[in-house]
Amino acid sequence: MTMGEQSDGRRRAAILALAWKDVDLAGRTIRWPAAHDKTGTEWCVPLSDELAAALKAYRQRMGAVGGWLFPAWKDPSRPVTCWPFDHLLAEAKREAKLPKLEGGLWHPYRRKWATERKGHGLKDVMAAGGWLDTSCLLACYQQADDESVRAVVNEPRKLRDRAAASG
Repeated sequence: MTMGEQSDGRRRAAILALAWKDVDLAGRTIRWPAAHDKTGTEWCVPLSDELAAALKAYRQRMGAVGGWLFPAWKDPSRPVTCWPFDHLLAEAKREAKLPKLEGGLWHPYRRKWATERKGHGLKDVMAAGGWLDTSCLLACYQQADDESVRAVVNEPRKLRDRAAASG
C-alpha cells in the first residue's frame, strides 16, 4: 500500500515534496502546499488512523525532527526526485511478482483510491484527493467496478408510485 493510497490519493510529485512541517500528527492533518499541487491549490485534509500511525512510526525510525519526509539520498536538504522512487516501486513489484498495472506505475493507485470512494459525496472525494472539478475525477479516475455495478442492479432506490409516474 502506498502513502498516497493510505492518505488521500495524491499525485506522486506532491507526496515526494512533503516536508514534516506539512504533517500535523497531533491535529491529525496533512497540508498539501500549493507549490507542489498540479492545480496550484493548497489543501488541508485529515489523516487516516492508518496513515497517522505509519507516519509516526516512519518519523521515529528515521529520527526526523524536520526537513523532507522523503529526503534525497545524496543531498538530504532536497526532496527525493521521482526517479529513485519509481525504481523502488518497480523493484518491489518485481520481487513480489505482482502483475504490471495498466496506465502507469503510480497512477493506477490514484485511480484505485478514487474508485474505492465512489460511495462518498463527490465534493468530499474531490477535496480529499485534490480535484477542482468533477469532469477529470469522473472521466479519468473513478471507474466502474463489478461490485458497484452489481449494487446498482440489485439495490434500487424505491420511489413512491406518484413520484415515479411524474418523472
